[in-house]
Amino acid sequence: MRSVRTVVRTLIAGFLALAGPVLAAPAVLAHAQEVHQQSSRTDGASSQQLTISIAAVNPGFATPGKTITVTGTITNHTGSPLRGVQVQLLTSAQYFYARADMDSFAAGNVPGYISSQAVGAPYVVTGTLHSNATLRWSASFNSSAVGYPAFGVYPLTAQAEYPDGTPSGFEHTFLPYWPGNGAAQALSTAWIWPLIDQPQQGPCPQTVATNSLAASLGTGGRLGTLLAVGQLWAREDHLTWAVDPALLSDATVMTHPYKVDEDSSCTGRKLTPASAAAAWLSSLRAETAGEPMFVTPYGDTDVAALAHFGLDADLRTAYRLGESQASQILSRPFGINGQSTGDGGAPAVAWPADGAADASVLDSLASDGGISTVVLNSGEMRSTAAPYDNALAATKTSNGTSMRVLLADSELTSILGSASPTSSAGAQFAAEQDFLAQTAMIVAEAPSLKRSLVIAPPPRWDPSAAEAAKLLSMTYSAPWLTKVDLSSLAAAAGNLKAHGSLPLVKPGPAELDEGYLDEVQAVDSSLAVYEDLLYQPGAALLRTLNAAAAATESSAWRGAGAAGGWLALGTLADYLKDNENQVQILTGTKLLLAGSSGPAPVSVQNTGKLPVQVGIRVTVPPNSPLTVDNLGKPITIFPGKTQTLKMTVHSAAIGTSQMQLQLVTENGSPLGKSHQLSVQATRYGRALLVLIGAALGVLVLTSLARWIRRLNNGRADGRSGGTG
Repeated sequence: MRSVRTVVRTLIAGFLALAGPVLAAPAVLAHAQEVHQQSSRTDGASSQQLTISIAAVNPGFATPGKTITVTGTITNHTGSPLRGVQVQLLTSAQYFYARADMDSFAAGNVPGYISSQAVGAPYVVTGTLHSNATLRWSASFNSSAVGYPAFGVYPLTAQAEYPDGTPSGFEHTFLPYWPGNGAAQALSTAWIWPLIDQPQQGPCPQTVATNSLAASLGTGGRLGTLLAVGQLWAREDHLTWAVDPALLSDATVMTHPYKVDEDSSCTGRKLTPASAAAAWLSSLRAETAGEPMFVTPYGDTDVAALAHFGLDADLRTAYRLGESQASQILSRPFGINGQSTGDGGAPAVAWPADGAADASVLDSLASDGGISTVVLNSGEMRSTAAPYDNALAATKTSNGTSMRVLLADSELTSILGSASPTSSAGAQFAAEQDFLAQTAMIVAEAPSLKRSLVIAPPPRWDPSAAEAAKLLSMTYSAPWLTKVDLSSLAAAAGNLKAHGSLPLVKPGPAELDEGYLDEVQAVDSSLAVYEDLLYQPGAALLRTLNAAAAATESSAWRGAGAAGGWLALGTLADYLKDNENQVQILTGTKLLLAGSSGPAPVSVQNTGKLPVQVGIRVTVPPNSPLTVDNLGKPITIFPGKTQTLKMTVHSAAIGTSQMQLQLVTENGSPLGKSHQLSVQATRYGRALLVLIGAALGVLVLTSLARWIRRLNNGRADGRSGGTG
């Protein structure tokens, strides 16, 4: 890996030129090989050598007649005090032919055409250099003394020597040489400046998973540094900002008191005071207004993994949600379908994790994200200037959509990835000088060609402020580079004919794996059921839930970040399960029918905090005598309330039968476990009605007979009285 190569280059000591009087002796060759095998910094004490490092080359590139000053440190690991130790600079009038030769030189393998020579007066340590003591050294030479013949990159070595002149440690670096205007066609260079982090929000409102973002957004934090340094150099280097809308949303939450590490119940945590997020967001809005910017899908989702697993709907949601959140928070529109926003913004651009994609991923980006420009690793496909390095390429998706491809230089990305705020001064310098030399070498390989370069640090880049500023200053001051924004290169790529293709399907080893995405898909299903359960959920609630789901698919959960992904996934799954379980059937387990049919009220309780809409699905075994009707439409149950669903049960036979009651959403999705109900039909009710009817008949007949008898008696009494 390039980052490993960079570190090794800053640590190894063991360079010998194949020619030159200083390094010709066989004993010196053997001694240098030993030094090459042992790191002059990490293993210096055991190697019993003088170890040397380079901390700066000023200026970073040579011009005709310019004095070059090299500084660094030298340490005595011999175990004995030494007097007369010195440092000699070595270079060559022969430039490197290719970037591969630079890599070989950095690894300690000197190309055969390189012949080093001592330049400038050696630096001699005054006094005694005691055992394990370290001191700074400085040596200079004039470029005219070397006779650099043309624009290119030349080797530069600092050699530590014993008092008798025997070499005892080496440190290598590169020195670009620029002879003046017209030496080469300037390389059109575009920077992508990432503001991307791990997504923090889950389903609980005003809550973040960890409080790491608070420090990162503050002065001296990772995101605080990237924003501050980027703002200083944005206009000079024409930076294009790449922003994750999830970061904007997380920072917005933290502008007010918020909760940290909430469980799925969303209760019981104390509020944390507002962080530096408000100042960071305010600065981002103000300082980047009108500057080129594109946004990732929400949470910087692993677009390749989603495309390969068939989760295109999730990718579509992540893009729409991301565009909406970013537009709302930053108060600016973002391009769709590759069209410029008109306010200085970049077209819609996709930047897959690790810059890796295949044809199936491009298909998904085009159809689900409205993407027509994609930034890929330069190793993914050949450019228009192949075999020389160039950023511009073009291809077509399987459905014929033209895709503009910008190839970010993979070696530069790897060099930038080695940057760390904890790196030593020597390691930071090594990365900076290697970076500058690589840009020069790209131009020097074919100086007459007009080409382009895309510089894309890792999305979650973490350099020191000084190193980030130094790198940006190099691309501003290097005369072989000319700065452009990303949209200019995208427009140029749009004028190309499709000339390259990607493998149809080529999953990367770092993608979110199938086992994890199986769980993601299960949570997606649970989320769909929960959203269907809710009665008229607000847009803000749905946005929160969809954002929590998108956060589980972030590329941040690749590799070492896997634990964060499982935490986010588990929290969301528990939240959905807990809320669904708050809607339950309260009816008992037995129902007695006094006849062949009867009402069967079913009580449903909602102990949650949101109104829901549910219905009942009844299932009976095959050939069961039971039938059910009058189920009615789903009912709405407000928080803390209980409602009754009415239905009528019929039984064609006397005896006990079983039925299953299942709560369902409005669209029929089942909720929780089914409820078993035992129905006992006795027919006692019908016999009782017959008896009651017969009794009523007897009563009516008896009453009628009495009335007739009284009527007849009355008439008889009337006739008797008349005769008397």
